[in-house]
Amino acid sequence: MRRTKTCQTIVIAAGGTSGHIYPALSIADKIAQRLPDYRLVFCGVPGNLEQTMVEGEGYEFQPISAQNMPSKQDRRYWSWMVRNLRGLRMSLSLLKKERPCVVIGTGGFVSAPLIAAARYLKIPYVLHEQNSVPGRTNRLFAKKAHTVFISYESSRAYFSDKVNLSFSGNPVRSIFYELDRSKAREALNLSEDVFLILVMGGSLGSRTLNTAVSRLDEEGQWSALLERYPQLRIAISTGVQSTESALSDLQAVRGIVRAESFLKDAPHWIAACDLFVGRAGAMTCAEIASQGKPSILVPFPFAADDHQTENARAMKEAGASITYADQDFNSRVLLLTIEEMVESPKRLQSMGESARHWSTPLAAEAIAGEVMAVIEAHETIKPT
Repeated sequence: MRRTKTCQTIVIAAGGTSGHIYPALSIADKIAQRLPDYRLVFCGVPGNLEQTMVEGEGYEFQPISAQNMPSKQDRRYWSWMVRNLRGLRMSLSLLKKERPCVVIGTGGFVSAPLIAAARYLKIPYVLHEQNSVPGRTNRLFAKKAHTVFISYESSRAYFSDKVNLSFSGNPVRSIFYELDRSKAREALNLSEDVFLILVMGGSLGSRTLNTAVSRLDEEGQWSALLERYPQLRIAISTGVQSTESALSDLQAVRGIVRAESFLKDAPHWIAACDLFVGRAGAMTCAEIASQGKPSILVPFPFAADDHQTENARAMKEAGASITYADQDFNSRVLLLTIEEMVESPKRLQSMGESARHWSTPLAAEAIAGEVMAVIEAHETIKPT
């Protein structure tokens, strides 16, 4: 008797936002290292962010139709039904053609048609949930999943006892574990003496954060702080939806070393910074934790199920972050908090150590290992 594999294809569903795509790419990279002969096929909405990111990393991309679910009162509800039914048919056709040994979903509406098709065809699937409050897609398909990986222990409360849960944390890109502060600063041409504050409001940006930074010196207090601490500098990513005038206002603020709508070398800026200010998306939290960065987090108040507030709470409880509600955050709060942090180097160090302790550097390894176990479990025994 000899053991032969029934297939050498793995299909991955990821899309909608970078928060769903980056973990999938990290998982794929680790699987590719351990199973170099396997074919990895990503699925997503054509023309969306996932296609650009996936193909940019050299992976195969197959299109499926999908749309985020609106409320039943929304006029887009019927188009949602049509697009997702089409996506289900496309997914069924794709899976019948590819015959993968396992399907991986990282949540979001893009995953729904493919995971539904895998469930119907009885193809084993593995899910990964990035947020403390699980999304609808992962909650819907969790029961029949081989394994649901979670990134926050508090997520367990949202799943049935019948769901096979495993804590992995969020897998971040390998570059975050390859960079350190000195390497990043050398690449960015930043002095070691600079105290760098990095402000990032996500790919779309944050009006709250942008406004707070642009008004930082309205009463001259930021200039006064710069007189006392001349090494202070700010870099800010304003988001792709920010206007040219908003960008110009920020570039005029004293101490700004970089103000761009999108920082293409974001991993370097995160590694280079001494204090991070931003939203509390799951991957943002994971990335700053991987670099051991103290942070000021301002959760986006309209995130689904208010999951960013829960993400930020976990970071605060770990001793890694100071958090503010969006409605309470402004230039004065930012200024006072920066001043407090600069004057408390031991606290900064402690928060950074707590952040690094909270990180999960083996997340992708754990998920890849489980995928290999699923493949092993579904191998067939054929006579020699």
